[in-house]
Amino acid sequence: MTPMIIPVAHDYSCPWCWIGLLQADQLRAEFGVEFNWLAYELYPEELEFGTWTRPEEPPDKPPTPTRMELAYAAQGIERPTNKGPFPMRTHKAHEATEYAKQTGGVYDLVSAFYHGHYEQAADLDNLDVLTALARPIVKDLDEMLRAIEEKRYKANITGFDEGAYRSGVYNVPTFYIGGERYAEQPYTVLQKAMQKAVVAA
Repeated sequence: MTPMIIPVAHDYSCPWCWIGLLQADQLRAEFGVEFNWLAYELYPEELEFGTWTRPEEPPDKPPTPTRMELAYAAQGIERPTNKGPFPMRTHKAHEATEYAKQTGGVYDLVSAFYHGHYEQAADLDNLDVLTALARPIVKDLDEMLRAIEEKRYKANITGFDEGAYRSGVYNVPTFYIGGERYAEQPYTVLQKAMQKAVVAA
């Protein structure tokens, strides 16, 4: 039986998408689904890196969890302590991923890139780093590098904000399950959506 394919809009630089990969692992194990990883760039090449500083708070204000901390808690994991650079360009990594869609091993490559960035401080904008992470998975590394250099799959990669918003993606990850969009949701929400989708199928 052909597995159900779940599209997921994602970007390697987004910590919510690191959680999204772990959720995809869970959905894959529980429901036998596969994924179409849709490339979205939070920091496309034409967008300058900005600076952001947290506003000052009163010194006697008790600490409250951030949205990110709540997301990690909902997933039952700790914040990564060996994360790669941020912000980070991800076009090269998305080109490599699109190449793997054509040649095989895409899920393993996506997983290797996420684990590399969030657990081994890998800079996914570095071709040597991408090559090292892809080596156990991609058979023809030279062709993968040519695809990156040529920007062969640029048309498949959507940038934020304008292009992403036009496509209906406002946050990553966005899982498409049963005709609905689920953005930055905890696993229990995705699980319930999948249960409904399985019944409907």
